[in-house]
Parts: sequence; C-alpha cells; structure tokens
Amino acid sequence: MAQARVLLRSLYEHVNYVSQQIDKAERQIDRHANLAAPRHHRRLRAMRKELDEAHRLISGLHGCYPATRATSRETSY
Repeated sequence: MAQARVLLRSLYEHVNYVSQQIDKAERQIDRHANLAAPRHHRRLRAMRKELDEAHRLISGLHGCYPATRATSRETSY
C-alpha cells in the first residue's frame, strides 16, 4: 500500500507537469501560426497521449488499492 501511494504521488506530479507543458504548447500554437505549428501539434498529441496513460495508471492503482482514493483527495495533486 505504501508503494502504491508513493507511485500515485509521483504520477500526480507527472500529470501536473505534463498539464503545464500542454498549456505551454497550446500557447505556442496560438502565438505561432506559422511553419512551427505542425511541430507543436505533434508535440501536443504526444503529451496528451502521455497524460492519458498517466491517468490510466492512476485509475488502475485506485482499482487495485481502493484505500488510496481517499488519500489522493486529501493531497494537493
């Protein structure tokens, strides 16, 4: 259970980081409607895929360790 909580904490931190990077990429796309836009769109798709995977892992851990759900709500993640 303790390892699951540590992994969840790390996953939530990763979700926050990737979410910030997605916001940054979206702003870059808005600012640069030029040739760099396709590169930013590819990067954005990859980050969203990574974010979906992190959420899938979080859901799986909550499924295996239901007690971690209450802990997750109490954290700032």
